[in-house]
Amino acid sequence: MSRPPTNDVPPAWPGPTAAGLPAPPSLPRYTLPLAFGLQAVVSAGDGLVLIALASRVYQGSHASWAVAAVFLAVTIPITALAPLAGLLLDRLPPRPVLVAAAAGQAVVALALTQVAGIGPVLALATGFGVCAAVLQPGLGAIVPRLVGPAADASQPDQAGRAAQARRARITRANGYLQAATWGGFTLGPLLAAVLVAAGGTGLALVGVAAIYALGTLGLCVLPLAPPDPPAGQADTGRGGFASQLSAGLRFLRQDVDAGLLVLVVGVMVVFANMAVVAEVAFAESVLRAGPTGYSMLVAAWSIGMLAGTLAGGRLPERRLALATLVGTLATGAGVALAGTAAVLWQAAAAYAFGGLANGLEVVATRSFLNHRAPPQVAGRVFAVYSGVLFGAASLGMAAAGGLLGSLNPRVVLFLAGGGGLVAAGVGALFYARRHFRVARSPRPQPVPDPAAPAVTAPSEEAPQGTGSSEEASQGTGSSEEASHETAPPEETPDLTASLERASQLTEPSERAPHPTAPAATAPPLDRSAGRPQLSPASGGRPPTAPPPRADRE
Repeated sequence: MSRPPTNDVPPAWPGPTAAGLPAPPSLPRYTLPLAFGLQAVVSAGDGLVLIALASRVYQGSHASWAVAAVFLAVTIPITALAPLAGLLLDRLPPRPVLVAAAAGQAVVALALTQVAGIGPVLALATGFGVCAAVLQPGLGAIVPRLVGPAADASQPDQAGRAAQARRARITRANGYLQAATWGGFTLGPLLAAVLVAAGGTGLALVGVAAIYALGTLGLCVLPLAPPDPPAGQADTGRGGFASQLSAGLRFLRQDVDAGLLVLVVGVMVVFANMAVVAEVAFAESVLRAGPTGYSMLVAAWSIGMLAGTLAGGRLPERRLALATLVGTLATGAGVALAGTAAVLWQAAAAYAFGGLANGLEVVATRSFLNHRAPPQVAGRVFAVYSGVLFGAASLGMAAAGGLLGSLNPRVVLFLAGGGGLVAAGVGALFYARRHFRVARSPRPQPVPDPAAPAVTAPSEEAPQGTGSSEEASQGTGSSEEASHETAPPEETPDLTASLERASQLTEPSERAPHPTAPAATAPPLDRSAGRPQLSPASGGRPPTAPPPRADRE
C-alpha cells in the first residue's frame, strides 16, 4: 500500500520524536484512528455476541448451565488453539490471517440465525472461539507495525534514540487501543439490549454479523509498516513442528521477567473472574440494590478501566514491569475492599479503583511483551498470553459457581480479592529478589584474550624488552652485540588493553540473551592506539532487545 511522503505526515504522537529527533518514515495519518475504531468495533461485536448467544440458549432451555456452556464454547478454543494460532500469525502475513478470522466470525453469526437448539448453537459458538483464537492475539502482535517502521540501523548514532521513541509510541498506542477495547465491550451489551428488545436474538445476531463484516473491511485497508527485522535467529523454522508450536512458551520460560508477569496476571485473572460471578449476587442479595446496583458496579469498573488504560499509555518503558505488578496488587485490593462495603456507593468506589488498576496493568503487560518478544515469535507469545487470560477466566468463573452454592457472596469477594493480593505479592517478591541478586552479583574476573600474544615478565637484570635477546646473543661476536644494541626494542603487547577488552566481553547482563541468538563478536584490537575499538555496528541493539540496566527496574 502506498504511503504519502514523510514530510507530509506529522508524528503519530507528541513526545520524544518531536524533541529534535528526525522522524522515522510515517504511516498515513489515518492509521492509528482507524486501528482504534477497528478495535472498538471488534470489541463491540464480542460483547454483543456473548449476550445474544446467552439469551438464545436460555430462551430455549431455561437452564443456567447452558449459559455457562456458551462462555466455555467461546473461551476454550482460544486457550486450546493458542499455539497453532500463534504459529499462523508468525508464519503468514498478518493481514490475510486477521481478515479471514473476522470474516469467519461474520459467517458464523449469520449461520446462527438459521439454527435452534442448544447443540447447534454451542457448536457454532465454538466457531467464534476458533476465530477469536487468531483475532485476539493478532491484534496485539501488530501494534508495533501500527506506529511506523523500526529505526534505521545504518545510523547507529540516531538509531538508539529513534528506537526508544518508537517504543514510547507503542506504549501510547496500547493505551488507546485498550481504551477502545473497553469502550466497545461496554457498547456491545447496550446494543444487545436494544436489538433483542426490537427483534429478538435473531436480529441481534444479524447485528453481530454486520459488525464483524465492518471489521473485516477495516482490516483490509489498515496500513501496516514493514515487519521489524528478526532479533537474532530465534525459531528460524528449522525445528520440528512441535518445536515451532511451543516457541512462544519457550520464550516466556527463557525471558524470566516476561514469563513471571504473564504468570502473575493469569493467577490474578482467575480470582478476578470469581468476583465477576459473585458480584451479581453481592449487589442484589447482600447490598439489596437489585439489578440497578449490579449495573452500577459494572459501570464503575468500566469507567475505572477506561481511565487506567489511558493513563497506562504514558508509562515509561523502564516502569512497565513494576506497573504490571503494582496494578495487579491494586486490582486485588479493589475487589477485597468492595467485599467490605456496607452500601452501594462504597462498593462502586472500590470497583472504580480496581478498574483503574486493572487498566494500568493491561497496558503495561501488553506493552512489555511488545518490547521484549522478538518479531519472529511475537504472534506465538501473544497467543500464549491470550490463552492464559481466557483459560484463567473460565477457571475462575467455574470456581465461583461452585463456591457460591455454600458461601456468602461477600466471602467469595474476599477470597477473590485476597487471592489477587497474594498472587501479586508473591510475584513482586520474586521480581525484586531476582533483580536484587543481579544488582549485587560480583563482577567476574576478566579473562585475557586468548588470541593475544603471551607476555613474558622482563628480567630484573636486563632492561625491558632486551633480556631474552641478550641471553640468546651470548657467546656471539662483538659485531652481533653491537648490532643488537642498535636494533630497536621489540614492541610489547599491551596487556591492559587486552584485559579491558575481556572485561567488556564478560560484562554480566541482567538477562541472558535468547539461547538461539548469535554470539557477540569481539571487535578487533587496535594495538597502535593501545585500546580496543568497537565498530559502530556493535553498539546497535534491535528494537525488541531489552534496554540497558540503567533503564530497567
